[in-house]
Amino acid sequence: MRHQQDYISRRVVDALLRENVRDIVSKGRMVPAIDMPLPDAPEQISHWLAVDHLGDGRLWIPVRSCTFMQAWALHELPLIWQSREGYRRLDDCTAILALFRQGLDPASAAYFDDYAEECLIAVEHGILCRQEQQRYFAEVRQSGLKNINTSWLERQLHYERLAAFLDHPLYPTARAKLGLSPDDLAAFAPEFQRPFQLHWLAVDKTIHFGATAEASLQGLCPGFEEVGLDKRLSDNYTLLPIHPLSMHQQFYALAKAHGLQGKLLLAPKPYLEVLPTLSVRTVAVQAKPGLHIKLPMAIHTLGGKNIRTIKPSTIADGHTVQSLLSRIAAQDANIAGRLLLTDESLGAHVNHLPELGYILRRYPAGLERSTVVPVAGLLAETPQGWLVVEELAQHFFADRLEDFLDAYLEATLRTHLVLWLRYGIALESNQQNSMLVLTNEEPTLRLLLKDNDAPRIHGSRLAARWPSLAPFVDTLQDRRIVVDDELPLAQMFTTITLQLNVAVLIEGLANISHLSRQQLYCNVRHKIDGLLTELAQQGEDIDLARRVLLEDDWQYVKYLLTAASLKPKAATGAADVNKFYGKTGPNFLKENL
Repeated sequence: MRHQQDYISRRVVDALLRENVRDIVSKGRMVPAIDMPLPDAPEQISHWLAVDHLGDGRLWIPVRSCTFMQAWALHELPLIWQSREGYRRLDDCTAILALFRQGLDPASAAYFDDYAEECLIAVEHGILCRQEQQRYFAEVRQSGLKNINTSWLERQLHYERLAAFLDHPLYPTARAKLGLSPDDLAAFAPEFQRPFQLHWLAVDKTIHFGATAEASLQGLCPGFEEVGLDKRLSDNYTLLPIHPLSMHQQFYALAKAHGLQGKLLLAPKPYLEVLPTLSVRTVAVQAKPGLHIKLPMAIHTLGGKNIRTIKPSTIADGHTVQSLLSRIAAQDANIAGRLLLTDESLGAHVNHLPELGYILRRYPAGLERSTVVPVAGLLAETPQGWLVVEELAQHFFADRLEDFLDAYLEATLRTHLVLWLRYGIALESNQQNSMLVLTNEEPTLRLLLKDNDAPRIHGSRLAARWPSLAPFVDTLQDRRIVVDDELPLAQMFTTITLQLNVAVLIEGLANISHLSRQQLYCNVRHKIDGLLTELAQQGEDIDLARRVLLEDDWQYVKYLLTAASLKPKAATGAADVNKFYGKTGPNFLKENL
C-alpha cells in the first residue's frame, strides 16, 4: 500500500510541476540547498522550489533539473510545509492537494477535492492490478503458453494486456478507472482480461440510426428469442449490443428523460462472448478474430472529464477520416506499404444519445501470421523479464535493438510528417491508437492506426493542394477537427507522435540500451532532419516544422491534468480537454542541449 501511495504521489507532484499548477513554477523561487533552512535536509538534494502563495506559510519542493517534458521534476518525497507551527512533511496526495486548494473559491477547490479522491482510487486499482500482473506472469511462466508463436488474436490480446499493466507515461492517475468498483475491475478491465458476455437492448427502429447489428456483426448477432425476447418484436425493433456495466436503471432514466418509454427494451439474457482490450470499452469478439466492438461506458479514464461514451458524430467522422487516409495511402509512395487502417465504417446510435451506440472495428485481412503490438506496450514488462521492445527486437530484428528503433522511427516519423506537411493532417494517434505490425515474412515494420475520429486538419490548405480530397473534410460533423492554421497540427504532432510515441520510448531505451540517451535522441533528430530535408526537396513547406521540432528552446506540452481534472473548460479556454497546451517543455531535440 505505502509503495503505491508514494508512486502515485510522486507522479502527481511531477505533473503539478510540469503543468505549473497554481503557478508554482512561474511564481516560485529556486533555492540552492545550501540556503534551505530546513534542519537535516537530505544532502543529495541540490535545489528546492520555494512557493509562498499557497497559504499562510511556505511550501518547499525538492527538485532536480530535467530535460524531458519539464525543466524541473520532483527529486524525492516528502515535500515540506513551513509555517509558524514549524515544519510538516507532506508525502501523500491528500495532504498535498489539500494544500493546493487553499485560497481558492469553493467551485475551484472542489476540483482538487475530486482529484484527491481519484488519487485514492488510483492507489486501490494499482494494488489490484499489480497483484493480477504477478499472478498472470506466474501462470504464463508455469504454462509456457503465451509466446510470440501463438495465434495472432492471442498474441494481440497478450500484448494489450501487458500494455494495460504499464501506466500512462504522463497522466499521473491513469491507473484509476473511475466508475469501476474492485469487482468491476476484475470482471471487465484489460489487466484481468476475463471473458464475459454482452447484453442487448431492443431499440425501436424509428430511433435507431446506422448499421443494424444483424447486418454488421457478420452472423454473430443473436435472434430475439436467444436473448429472452419475443421474436415478433423484430418487426419493429432492432438489437443493439451494450456493455454489462450499463445498468438497468440507466436505460429507464434515459427513456424517461428523452421521452423514449416503450422504445427501449432491455433483453434479459446475455449473448456473445467477448474479451476486454486495452481501451476498456472496446471488446474483442472471442469467436471472430479481428472483430472488435467499441461500446459506450459510464466510466472516466485519464481524468474526471473524460467520460467514455460515444458521440454519434465520432461514428461518421472516424469513417470519414479512415476513408481520407485510405485515399492518401493509395496515392502516396511515402505511406503506401507502411500504413494499415482498421475499418470503422459500421456503427449505430440511438436517438443521437452518446450513452447508446457502438462502433464495429474490423482489422485488415492477412494478419494471421503477424504480431500486432500497441505502442503503449513497448516498454511493458514481459513474464520472462524482458521488455516487450526487447522481445520484438530479438524475434524480428536478430536481437538488434537499434535496428528495431530505426525501423520504428522510419515508419512513425515518415508517416506522420508526410501527413502533416503534405496533406495538412495531424492524427491523434496516441500510444493506444497506434499499433505495430511485424512479421518474419515482411521486412517492413508497418503502422496500424485505429480510432481516427479526433485529428486536426488544415481544411483550406488540403482543399487548395488536393481538391479531390476536400469533400472528405466538408462532411466532418465535429468542426473542431477543421482548423485554419498550421499551429494546431504542430501541437498535435509534438505532443502525440514525438513525445508520447517516440520520446517516451527513447527515455525507456536509455535505461536498457548500450546507447546513451544523448545518442538515442541524436538518432531521432537525425531522422527528423533527414525527412524534413527530403520533404523540402519535394516542394513541401517545412519552416514551421523545423523551427518547432528542432530549433525552438521549448516544446508544446499537453496539460492533461489541468484540463481533464483541475480546471473547467471555461478557465482553460480549450475546446477539447485533451488539446490544452503550454509551451514549457525543454526541447530534447535541440542541438547541444
